[in-house]
Amino acid sequence: MCGRVVTASGPEELSEHLGADAVVDVLDGPDHNVAPSGRLPIFWEDSGGGATGGSRRLLGTARWGLVPRWAKDPSFGHRTFNARAETVATKPSYRSAFRRRRCVVPVDGFYEWGPGRPGDGGGTTARKQPWYVQRTDGAPMVLAGLWEDWFAPDVEADEVLVLRTCTVITVPANADMAPVHHRMPAVLESGDWATWLDPAAEEVDALEDLLVPAPDGVVCRHPVARSVGDARRKGADLTTPVDLEGESTGRAGHVPPAPDQGSLW
Repeated sequence: MCGRVVTASGPEELSEHLGADAVVDVLDGPDHNVAPSGRLPIFWEDSGGGATGGSRRLLGTARWGLVPRWAKDPSFGHRTFNARAETVATKPSYRSAFRRRRCVVPVDGFYEWGPGRPGDGGGTTARKQPWYVQRTDGAPMVLAGLWEDWFAPDVEADEVLVLRTCTVITVPANADMAPVHHRMPAVLESGDWATWLDPAAEEVDALEDLLVPAPDGVVCRHPVARSVGDARRKGADLTTPVDLEGESTGRAGHVPPAPDQGSLW
């Protein structure tokens, strides 16, 4: 699962990192605790933009929770903030966007809830520990996603309102994440961005081949304070490492494996 993320990098940094041709929308500022229905940065390819009619790569924002165009109202997005890689090409909620509206979601990291202290791994009453996950190299984490535009008429203004939404695709966990949760976001490397973003790409197998667990060592994690569970908390202190049983924990290999207990969302 992926139910809380950090969006601290500014549009200039993300635009340079991703190679954007234009920035069309920006977030209000850093947010170290974005929950579903919040806004995320997204990067996609517009095949009809530009004065010459050529494609452009755009950096903008979208509400987190995909709302397909046939949905009756935006509340549909409350349950579609994650899409499973195994069914994203066929599930009605996602299949249209998978064919034509793929994007990447650049974040600084994400939180996941799982076992903490060695004694926390067993019973149903065990208290879950939040972990902050980021790239080991410190670069923005570029996640595979989908986007949609949902249209609603505004009768009073005599116009159509457009709501852009997105979802993050998840895959089975790699060895770095497995002790915490059995799923993780699909992390794309720069060499895969062009294939994923190309709206003309129609080979489902080639696209699905990109949706795999990150190689071991690409991400690292450390425990953080349980105050991150309050979505109203937004400060950078939420990513500060905390000690478990008096021992600092910075990498997945420092934590004894524990059975999965599911995600908070």
